Amino acid sequence: MNDVNRVETVTLDPENPWLGLFSYSEETRAYFHGRDEEAAELARRVQRKLLTVLFGQSGLGKTSLLRAGLVPRLRGEDFCPVYVRIDYAPGSPPPSEQIKQAIFRATAEAGHWTRPGSSIEGESLWEFLHHRGDLLRDANGHTLMPLLIFDQFEEIFTLGQADDAGRLRAKQFLEDLADLVENRAPAALEKRLEEDDSAAEQFDFARADYRVLIALREDYLAHLEGVKDIMPSITQNRMRLARMNGAQALSAVVKPGGKLVSQEVAEAIVRFVAGGSELANAEIEPSLLSLVCRELNAARQAQGRKEISADLLAGSRDTILSEFYERALVDQPAGVRRVIEDELLTESGYRESLAEERVRKALDAAGAAPDALATLVNRRLLRIEERLDMRRVELTHDVLCGVVLASRNQRHAREAREQAERQLAEQREREAATHRALLRTRMVATVCVVLLVLAIIAAGFGFIGMHRAKTAQAEAQASRTHAENLVGFMIDDFYNELAPTGRLGTLGMLAQKSVDYYNGLPPTLRTPETEINKAMALVRLGSAQIASGNQKTASRNFGEAEAIFEKLRAAGEDGEPVTYGLALILYNENYAAAAGGGTSAPMNQAAALLRPLAHGAHPSRRVLQLYADTLNLICLNQPPQQGLAICDEALKTLAGLGALDLSDLNAAASWADIADTKSGTLQALGRIDEAQKLEQQVFTMTEKVLARRPGDLHSLEDRYFASSRLAQLADSRHDVVTAANHATEAVQAAQDWVRFNPSSLDAWGRWA
Repeated sequence: MNDVNRVETVTLDPENPWLGLFSYSEETRAYFHGRDEEAAELARRVQRKLLTVLFGQSGLGKTSLLRAGLVPRLRGEDFCPVYVRIDYAPGSPPPSEQIKQAIFRATAEAGHWTRPGSSIEGESLWEFLHHRGDLLRDANGHTLMPLLIFDQFEEIFTLGQADDAGRLRAKQFLEDLADLVENRAPAALEKRLEEDDSAAEQFDFARADYRVLIALREDYLAHLEGVKDIMPSITQNRMRLARMNGAQALSAVVKPGGKLVSQEVAEAIVRFVAGGSELANAEIEPSLLSLVCRELNAARQAQGRKEISADLLAGSRDTILSEFYERALVDQPAGVRRVIEDELLTESGYRESLAEERVRKALDAAGAAPDALATLVNRRLLRIEERLDMRRVELTHDVLCGVVLASRNQRHAREAREQAERQLAEQREREAATHRALLRTRMVATVCVVLLVLAIIAAGFGFIGMHRAKTAQAEAQASRTHAENLVGFMIDDFYNELAPTGRLGTLGMLAQKSVDYYNGLPPTLRTPETEINKAMALVRLGSAQIASGNQKTASRNFGEAEAIFEKLRAAGEDGEPVTYGLALILYNENYAAAAGGGTSAPMNQAAALLRPLAHGAHPSRRVLQLYADTLNLICLNQPPQQGLAICDEALKTLAGLGALDLSDLNAAASWADIADTKSGTLQALGRIDEAQKLEQQVFTMTEKVLARRPGDLHSLEDRYFASSRLAQLADSRHDVVTAANHATEAVQAAQDWVRFNPSSLDAWGRWA
């Protein structure tokens, strides 16, 4: 089994003189070349000023310069280097405490403090390093100067800003560090001294026997500028690390390589990494140069050659990085790539550092072998670093971020295509199911027409029989009434079947034939029950006409139906059929106005008609369904707090009809619509978490309804509104990624809505 701990201390030798993407250290400084001038310049700056800032682009070897270039020089000048890299994970100690722990660990190896125990928990960094008479001495009694080295300081502007608590800790740390580098007594200490000036004897205010070095990426220099008000020294002693020039790069190849590479081949390697530039004009990234040399050396060893030859140098820089990445993952499950690309790289493409335990669990869940992490470290793709006795895993070097990000983007694009293909296949299946449903409903329509014809024939026989014999009149009347009721029932059932998918053309024709039949009856055959059936046929005809955009004719038919119902009501016919019919007219004729935010007065009238029936004994399903739909439109036009109670009554009513277990799909579709209304009300009241939870249920319900009844226009519309509101709610929490995902869902939902209902201007407007 691979030994992760062994890999972390890489040993170089004459046969393997390049580290690749690993950083050089004090132990490997004999192989570190090409940065002598920068190391000397940086050492002079550190010796001269209390604070030094080193900045440069990623991949230029800042860490190697510090560890293998600067530190060996300063150790001989009585400096005690203290490497500091803050752990910003939740639950970790405050940054200042981490720094003090790092100082204790480093100084314990280098020497001892002359007044041990002077430090107390919770004191500032300035107090920690200003205790009177507490000096750091080596074994020979020489005074040592602590040098705090903050490598990758940009993490305070990335990892340190993960949440409000992290931002507060970062702010406090910067203030503490500012007091230290400005050699300024903290405000809390000054306040304490005002109350007790004897405490001043504990500190040496003139001490400046320590140094601070901050190293960060150049693209975060502007962030550092943001603290210059409290830390003006950050602008006074800066050093920019540039790319290597041709001569420096050649030294970095030839001096470690020795007999493995000739001068001619070394020059070719430098030109290759520089993109073809001649040595005099070359600008080279050291990390990439080291990786190319290591890869070439590996190829040399694999072929059993004594030295690197020019023919081994082929391809491009990006190709070498890509091949290195792919070769590291060649025998790993696909899930390992996802862990690396999704967990160890931030959304914006920077390295992420995670606890080793978390990475091991992620790899295990991805189906990787138990020694997968050790394998990836051994292949130099990942590295493990100790921080505060915690092992953390990250990509070996920033230079890999580009190729890992490119791989992630390609994978996401591929997964998106595959998802789109699956959705397309599902959509085609839904369309096929819709087509089958349409064929079935056409068959139902045919049966309805036949029944209508039979009703007409029965009515004819009844009319003839009336003149033949009084004894046959009752039988004919019963036969005709039964046929009329059956046709009315079939029209209602047909409406419930076709209305959700918007295909009401056939229903309109059937309803029109029914109306024509009733209009043709002689007055002697028109009973109250016949008039109720005629009025309901007019209502269904008007509903079909509204769906086709014929509002004027629909209003005329609604008016005629209302007149019939009111006449029956005045004559004492006030049962459910008449009451339901009047409420249905109010709902259908005024739906658009109420849904658009207009007056809810007609809906209040409809609810008032239905409420006694809905709350009575054994209400019918159609009454409860219409009552709940009416309450939804009332809720839309009420103050938020009052609207919540109305929505809750409607949702409870639909749950009783079987909405939640989908035993009634019309109730389920209405439940999603009303729940969306309630979610909007909760959002208006500022109850964001409740709104988000309910809206997610809306989205889930619409998906379930569409899986059983493809093309349900109500659910297609509500699925769009659910995705859109979820995007708004995520955006209000500043969750940009989730908001973008829901926005993408909303676009897809709008496309589906348009595809199934291309005549809807509202659907087209949402898609646009």
